[in-house]
Amino acid sequence: MLQFDKDFFLGETYQGFYVEPMMKCVWAAQLEVLEVIRGICEKHKIKYFAAYGTLLGAVRHKGFIPWDDDVDIMMLREDYERFMKLAPAEFSGDYHLQSPHNLEDYSTTFMRVTNTWTISYAPQQLLEFHGCPYIVGVDIFPLDTLPLNHAQEMDQAQLVQILMGTSVNCETDPEGVLEVLPDLESLCHTKFDRSKKLRGQLLKQADIISKKYSNTNGPLVTHVPGNSNGDYHFQKKWFDECIYLPFENITLPAPKAYDAVLKNVYGENYMTPICSVSHDYPFYKKQIEALEKSLVERVMRGEKLL
Repeated sequence: MLQFDKDFFLGETYQGFYVEPMMKCVWAAQLEVLEVIRGICEKHKIKYFAAYGTLLGAVRHKGFIPWDDDVDIMMLREDYERFMKLAPAEFSGDYHLQSPHNLEDYSTTFMRVTNTWTISYAPQQLLEFHGCPYIVGVDIFPLDTLPLNHAQEMDQAQLVQILMGTSVNCETDPEGVLEVLPDLESLCHTKFDRSKKLRGQLLKQADIISKKYSNTNGPLVTHVPGNSNGDYHFQKKWFDECIYLPFENITLPAPKAYDAVLKNVYGENYMTPICSVSHDYPFYKKQIEALEKSLVERVMRGEKLL
């Protein structure tokens, strides 16, 4: 279990943005999940790198960006597939891996490792995760090799976007999804099981399309779902070497060419902080709302809560 100074959990203001004490507990819990991932990756010699806001936080803040509420890492496709296969057998407690490959109603293409299935105020949960009762995790993004032909790249990107967009419509327009399904089956050379939930199947297919060129020798890699405009590229060689950067009370692996990676994602001025908060911040707000709704429904049914 990681050790934190007591001051770590105090609320603080950075450039006018207030980080509440519970967010500090969430950060600590996320680092515990990251430590589990680190142990698995070291055991099986799987390379991973800090990604997106987590990489930017390591370089610019030596820890979390104050207005960030998640942890992102990335892996080249071969390591990503190995982790997906090997990790579940290594988990203890309620840790689990989520992806469209193992959950029918999953909501995105990349995988996530989370600490539990439900909100829990059990003493052991609060002790193990530094006072955090919420479901927390780490997002893991695959990097796939791009085809040398730009037209093929755009065809791939557009098909992935169509599959992802259709998956969203599974809830809002299920009849419309069924109408376009034959066309998608033709484009993807696959069959979808209409007797099961389609959302996860569509996102699973998007991930399969994303890795179509991963066994080729192209010099560029990308997270294909983020490459909708065909201009979101990394040099594969940027991930040849790894260095370790301070991040709160641990160190994180990062591409040695992290400057090139960050400029590619955030632009030349990535070291200048710009406070940008998602409307979903903090992410655990939705979990609180879901818990409150569940409690109200139970009361309305006449159930005893204690």
